[in-house]
Amino acid sequence: MQANLTAPTQASERHHILDALRGWALAGVLMANMVVFIGFGYASEPERAAALGSGLNDLAELLIEWLVVGKFYSLFSLLFGIGFAVQLARLERSGEGAGRYLRRLLILFVFGLAHLYMLWMGDILALYALMGGVLLLFRRTGNRALIRWAVALWLVPIGWSALIHFAGINLADPIYGAAMQGFAAGGIDLKMSPATWFNGADYLDQLALHPTEVLLRIADLTYQMRPAKVLGMFLIGLWLGRRGLFAATPETRGLLVRTMRIGLGVGLPVAFVRAVLHMTAGESHPLRFAEEALYCLSTPLLALGYAAGFTLLWEGRARKLLGWPAAAGRMALTNYLSQSLIQTLLFTGAGLALGNVFGLAFVLPITAAIFAVQVAFSRWWLARYRFGPGEWLWRSATYGRAQPMRLARPGEVAAA
Repeated sequence: MQANLTAPTQASERHHILDALRGWALAGVLMANMVVFIGFGYASEPERAAALGSGLNDLAELLIEWLVVGKFYSLFSLLFGIGFAVQLARLERSGEGAGRYLRRLLILFVFGLAHLYMLWMGDILALYALMGGVLLLFRRTGNRALIRWAVALWLVPIGWSALIHFAGINLADPIYGAAMQGFAAGGIDLKMSPATWFNGADYLDQLALHPTEVLLRIADLTYQMRPAKVLGMFLIGLWLGRRGLFAATPETRGLLVRTMRIGLGVGLPVAFVRAVLHMTAGESHPLRFAEEALYCLSTPLLALGYAAGFTLLWEGRARKLLGWPAAAGRMALTNYLSQSLIQTLLFTGAGLALGNVFGLAFVLPITAAIFAVQVAFSRWWLARYRFGPGEWLWRSATYGRAQPMRLARPGEVAAA
């Protein structure tokens, strides 16, 4: 009986609104990551100017930095915290300890390492797994304390940024220096166009440099103090999951409306100023500090505003439209990893090498095309199978046995 209580979540237990929101978050992450894959994140100014549609680069960059960057990975973090609350409730009902949860995180960490070393350095799974372990320490923390901790964790990076820009203390510098030495040892001169290295090298050449890219990723995460930001959103998600605030009910509607008004009403203008500073600050330490501080203030507000607005709209006539990517959300791990694979094959020397061909204005239509294919594939797959391929592997490794994969056909009895 206890084994049944701790079995993987069945489709009938899922909150479809969370699947749908996770699907839209997946689309946002794809768009943000494509800024790098398309070549813009590495290209020199002449290369950017030579790309198709380059005349719209400034407008596209402003909109992406304003409305997309950071907001959707924060939504993912929020949903991770909600999922933790659900898993924790199920473990407590079964009387089981945290061992299975920790095993689940360990396997996620392995997925993250494979993503980092085999595809690209922008992985978030490994960090999620590490911060998920830290989240376990807050399982008995009261609701008010969770919010205080979340606020403090988003303020810590502001102090961290002040140390960097006004005291000259930057712990990311030695890591960045080690990465630069690794690139130099590999014959890569980053004073030349980094885009040529990223988009032109074939897969084996890229693979040889992935350990060095991982150092670059660690330096970036350290500079941003990203672990604190991720854990902060985890804690808000845990609070939301405990209170069941991912559904608009008469009891929750007032709080959701206030969250949407504050999140969008304050977050949008602050994020706009931050986006402008991001594009214009240059090497000015005061302006870069202001940009990074405004990021820390606006990003969680906008993520919460998006989530609250989505939840309120879900109860109205927009549910069918909003629920369109729910199948992709149910296969989030599979789709997240396949996004990196698709972009690698499209934009780098491992495939079609289309990096630096398109300007930022093409990010939206290319994102829409890739994501539409992912949604269609996810619907097709889930009409036949219980889990996505990545999810099946993750669950099977977590539970120590192969999980039933194929859905029962009419007249058949599902596998036990």
